[in-house]
Amino acid sequence: MKKILITGANGYIGKCLFYYLKNKYKVIGVDKIKSSEKQIQQLNITNNKKLDFLLKKEKPDLVVHLAAQSLIDETINKEKYYTNNIIATNTLLEAMKNNNITKIVFSSTAAVYKQSSKLLTEKSKVHSLSTYAKTKLICEKKIQKFKNIKSIILRFFNVCSALDNPIIGEFHNPETHLIPTIVYKTLYKKKIYIYGNEFSTPDGTCVRDYIHIEDICNAIEKSIKYLINKKKSKIFNIGSNEGLSNKQIINYMQNFTNSKINIKYVSKRKGDVASLVCNSNQIKKVLGWRSKNSNLRKIINDEINWIKKFKKEGLDRKFKNYIK
Repeated sequence: MKKILITGANGYIGKCLFYYLKNKYKVIGVDKIKSSEKQIQQLNITNNKKLDFLLKKEKPDLVVHLAAQSLIDETINKEKYYTNNIIATNTLLEAMKNNNITKIVFSSTAAVYKQSSKLLTEKSKVHSLSTYAKTKLICEKKIQKFKNIKSIILRFFNVCSALDNPIIGEFHNPETHLIPTIVYKTLYKKKIYIYGNEFSTPDGTCVRDYIHIEDICNAIEKSIKYLINKKKSKIFNIGSNEGLSNKQIINYMQNFTNSKINIKYVSKRKGDVASLVCNSNQIKKVLGWRSKNSNLRKIINDEINWIKKFKKEGLDRKFKNYIK
């Protein structure tokens, strides 16, 4: 059985991926935040000595690198992005090189692309507006410079919702992402803040491509199999090929709950673009991947089941004043 190391394994995508893969591979996770899961070790990957010791000990066949400062928020100290994204990635790559680990799946972002009304392909122009996107693009280039390391770089569009078996989803503190915020606040009749309603889109609100977390996990699994069997590096978009505006999601939730939602529009954030929608034909062609779970109905239903689970466990979501 192949051994997979996941960085950022206590985060949203990392934890979902850990449970998605744990019965298929020998999975080891690392995260700077302590986990209740025994196979997820507390380790900050910027610590080169501890990371080198771990890789020597575990000898993974492949690394899935998810650890990152991941919010698009220009109020966050830029040094955090450079430390947690660029320095952490470089430290990981050096440690992999020193321990002859030659395969990596890297989570990048659709935010690296220049805004376009057309579907974005892997060959679309890059033009990173946010610090987060800039650091992710730098990480992509660093990975490509390590010629002895073969990689698949996955440019995620808007990851959302929850696994249904086991039920695991997104639980940031505070929560800033759109889908969990709208679903939660609609169910509990709280005011929803939307960044901007004057974008150059049909209804004035941001248009994004939402991709179910189960489809993300499946894309990573297919990437792992590809790298284990082949040696050519690739970049793939991961999305549903369909754009949904903030208003469309709100309207869906209003119809779903048969209730009026309390919305307040606030100024758009620096770094936000009007539209980001994916063309994922390349990964379909090469890996045979499909976004089977990324319809809005399943996204919302699975998110509601996840909310019910953590509410039953006595947990509650916290929010910043404004949301994405």
